[in-house]
Amino acid sequence: MKDKLLKWFKRPPKPPKQIRFIDTDGNTLFPLPDGGSIVITEANGQQFVKVCRYVTDDIAEIGGTKRCHSAFAEECQRTGDTIAPEAAPEYYQNYRIIRKMPVPGNIIALGQDLNHFWRYVTLERSQVREDYDYSISFTEGWKAHRDFDRRVLEWQRGRPPRPVVPHTLRNRGDDDAA
Repeated sequence: MKDKLLKWFKRPPKPPKQIRFIDTDGNTLFPLPDGGSIVITEANGQQFVKVCRYVTDDIAEIGGTKRCHSAFAEECQRTGDTIAPEAAPEYYQNYRIIRKMPVPGNIIALGQDLNHFWRYVTLERSQVREDYDYSISFTEGWKAHRDFDRRVLEWQRGRPPRPVVPHTLRNRGDDDAA
């Protein structure tokens, strides 16, 4: 009995399951380990990061939605989206960048707080600067995604959005209107 237990404990761990991303012809684009992330780049340049989980050999959970590999490949081809494995996630201070969009002269990004799952922040970065500026922060994901989309549209229309100070950094004292 003791020999069987020792043999079981010394067994090498199983490698993680591989998710096989394919094109519409069935050719393998790249394998991704279970729990890895992909970057989906839309035709307009907007990028999304989605976490992928292995379900079966033909089905994966992409961003929380179960998808058949061939149907996902056909949808990407139809909409002009490209997919690639996420090399290394981009971080800024306490935030993981989950969406990023280049706009004229700037880059707008949406970050998710690593310590608080529900806290998001919209960030702006000039293409000549290395770091981001906080533009506005929200505690709810849907508001942050909506603000990100609104700010990208304003930049694309040629009107830079007016800067907004996050509520956590506002001066709570008297106004400067004196």
